[in-house]
Amino acid sequence: MVMLAEDFQQWSPQGPVTELSVEHCWQRLAASNIGRLGLIIDDLPEIFPVNYIADGHTIVFRTARGTKFEILAEGAPVVFEVDERLTHGAWSVVLKGQAVMLGPAIPESSPRGQHPPMWVAAAGYIYFRLTPLEIRGRQFEGQVRIIYPNN
Repeated sequence: MVMLAEDFQQWSPQGPVTELSVEHCWQRLAASNIGRLGLIIDDLPEIFPVNYIADGHTIVFRTARGTKFEILAEGAPVVFEVDERLTHGAWSVVLKGQAVMLGPAIPESSPRGQHPPMWVAAAGYIYFRLTPLEIRGRQFEGQVRIIYPNN
């Protein structure tokens, strides 16, 4: 039997892909605290790991002064991604927007007074808040479906 391209329209190598609702995206974000922040620096994309907290509407993260801080302070657009590999699949949530500088104190609106966990002790952290203009999440099931053409 020969398989044709149209036979694979519903096939995906990672198994079924489910679009997550905005509510489910925020639930996934709230359950984690390490994400990746994407910025454009000198016309090239860069990715930085950051610790964060999610409050259901925004992401709060901190950074010390440096390249990342300078780009964020200019108000450049950002992309933020969090994902996790599960026993039988994975999920990914991507936010796009602009981060606003809050200052050196943890925002009072942070859930239960939480602070993003610290990877390294550093003086002079500045907090930023990302309010997404767009949020999208997907869940990937870790099974392979075999689709046979109808004959």
